[in-house]
Amino acid sequence: MEPTTVLIVDDHSVAREGLRMMLDTDEQVQIVGEAADGLGGLNLVGELRPNVVLMDIRMPGMDGLEATSRIKSAYPATAVIMMTSYDDDSLIIDAVRAGAAGYLLKDVSRDLLLHSVRAVTSGGCLIRAPLLRKAINRLCSAQHPPLITAQESTYIEQLTQREEEVLKRIADGQTNKEIGDALALAEVTVKKHVQTVIAKLHASDRTQAATTALRIGLIR
Repeated sequence: MEPTTVLIVDDHSVAREGLRMMLDTDEQVQIVGEAADGLGGLNLVGELRPNVVLMDIRMPGMDGLEATSRIKSAYPATAVIMMTSYDDDSLIIDAVRAGAAGYLLKDVSRDLLLHSVRAVTSGGCLIRAPLLRKAINRLCSAQHPPLITAQESTYIEQLTQREEEVLKRIADGQTNKEIGDALALAEVTVKKHVQTVIAKLHASDRTQAATTALRIGLIR
């Protein structure tokens, strides 16, 4: 089994060292490079094509949000996990819009970090559900009921019960395998459901699908 390749992007050498020490405990994870700013990270992604990028948000020059957006546009197969000290609702939403598959605080445990790296490699959405729900609910707190477009109003009718079950588990950050185990479905069947949900919600990926569903009240 090929190891998961990881690129670390953070302007603080101490932070990079801490992440490296945690990741080095797993033989199935290989750190292929480090960068101190977003532009450096973007260039290394083009050169190294890592499976996962651990990306700081606040950096001089090109910040992590812009770098993530550019990475996902040019190299969509690479998953980006935002690593930040900021538990900020607007930053979480900005990270989702940029294409991040994960949003973790820098005090994350080693076990959760390694789980997150494995999960996003398998297509999981690791912006932890409590963070995502809190951000969406706060930003939409003045909307009772949530403001939705005419197109969005058809989503509830379009989604089947099974698709809603899959969608809730996507929002909880579960991988296709975890969803399949929970719902007693083959992984290939789950993959088809996920693709259908993403298409019906007019989303670009599962993270955006979860964000849309939370914003318009499809799931809570």
